[in-house]
Amino acid sequence: MQFLRPLFLLFTLLSFPFLVWSQCTLKIPNSPLTAAGLATPFELSGCNQLNFADQGVFVEANIFDPATGNIQIYNPLVINAGMTSTGNNTKHSSSGGGAGFFISPVTPTVPNGAVVALWFGSNANTLTLTGDTNTCVNGLGTSVFGQVAYCNAPAWFTAVNGAVASGLVKVPAPGTGLNNQACPTTRDFRIVDQDQSDNVVTTYLLINKNTLAQHTPENAQANPDAEVLSNGSDNSLLNDFIQPALKCTPYQNPCATCPTGQSPALSTNELQGAFYPPAGGPALVPLNDPMVLVDGKESLDKVNLYRAGVGQPTADQNNASGTTYCQQFAQSGIFIASNEKTFTQATSPAADQATNLFTFLAMRFSASFGPAPGLGCVTLLNVDNPVKLTMDGNGVVTAAVINTSVLQQILGGGSVTTSASAAASIPSNFSSGSSVSSNTHTKHHNHTTNIATNPTITPGVTGSSNVATTMITPNATCATFSPGASGIQIQTVTVTATACPTKSAEQRRRWPDPSAPRPLPR
Repeated sequence: MQFLRPLFLLFTLLSFPFLVWSQCTLKIPNSPLTAAGLATPFELSGCNQLNFADQGVFVEANIFDPATGNIQIYNPLVINAGMTSTGNNTKHSSSGGGAGFFISPVTPTVPNGAVVALWFGSNANTLTLTGDTNTCVNGLGTSVFGQVAYCNAPAWFTAVNGAVASGLVKVPAPGTGLNNQACPTTRDFRIVDQDQSDNVVTTYLLINKNTLAQHTPENAQANPDAEVLSNGSDNSLLNDFIQPALKCTPYQNPCATCPTGQSPALSTNELQGAFYPPAGGPALVPLNDPMVLVDGKESLDKVNLYRAGVGQPTADQNNASGTTYCQQFAQSGIFIASNEKTFTQATSPAADQATNLFTFLAMRFSASFGPAPGLGCVTLLNVDNPVKLTMDGNGVVTAAVINTSVLQQILGGGSVTTSASAAASIPSNFSSGSSVSSNTHTKHHNHTTNIATNPTITPGVTGSSNVATTMITPNATCATFSPGASGIQIQTVTVTATACPTKSAEQRRRWPDPSAPRPLPR
């Protein structure tokens, strides 16, 4: 979702093109699956790693030893081309160096015969790999996936799946959490979004605003005021927010480049999801996932390239059906609504987007369910969007109501009719702010923009201030203001592929690490 940026942008989140289109190129070092290659910085051009919220790129490696069954996570460092090494000095001075600096990466232990794979995530719109890309997949031909790529992933999943089958590797069950609910995995329809299984949980450190470093325990301890750079990721959303809220425990493995020495990962999240499919059936990348479209059209070949990178079974027209995916995706809205109290008490992954985890997830579900460039479920199922959102004057979602009766009908396979009048009958327990139906930004991905600007406050006839309200209507035109019946200024904003006025780059979605020593840059 992811942000995705995303994320996430988070966080893995969704919807429309950025005001600034970021296209990043990452140079893969020679022999990237060896210890020396992993410890060589990956060089970024076309984007600025220091501007991580919109342009940051993140790399995750998984090292599997087939002799012992040991799995270790290692996060190679991404730097801007032209940065200068400070060696192993973990507390670097901010003086000198026009392009910036980096602390030399630690060298991982790669056992003989180990199977190593890489996964990439980005907060920019697109990511293209160059350099030693012999084992890498960026997309289908010139049609890149967007923010993600991988190297040697199919071989890694084949090796680890075999080791699980032989009993050498033990993958823990997700378990049960709050109210005896099954803990979700990345392949659970209850928590996926329009582009599931994307982006990574890797974090880096930014020291003195000009020095990049791996987020090792040593670097973190030596630089308590460093900023933590993170990828808007579906995986981070699950591991850092949803699972803790439900009292679930993420699946972790040793990680020398992680602050606690242990970490979840995209690869192991997918592994757990594969061996413990949810009761509602596994969510697998569908044909209508925006990351697997080619020039806006469905491509089974691109779906299968993406699925291979996350260890999912080969797709065909039936098991990758967008309509079927949308029907099963109704589970997400029901799950979010049923956990409203719990999620309302949990921290928002993006406070500049939504006030708590519940409003954030409702916003994310609404945008994913909505028309293209989301999954387009409203069109495929011929229904209205089942979510009503409330925004304050700054475009932050403050409340949400999910029409679960409609979602239950969709999930049950019955015919559904939702009209404007039916939508209006949904309980309206909104807080003060704007009433928003259907489509809003939810995830920092390659098709994202915020849809609300900061509206002005217009004095009423009595001298009091009437807060401007943002309303969102499909197929409207961008940025028109008109007085409402009560004299409040109403801004109507389109929800089409057109990029309407956006927030600043600093306000776009990113999913912070909740254990970070300080907030992400604003």
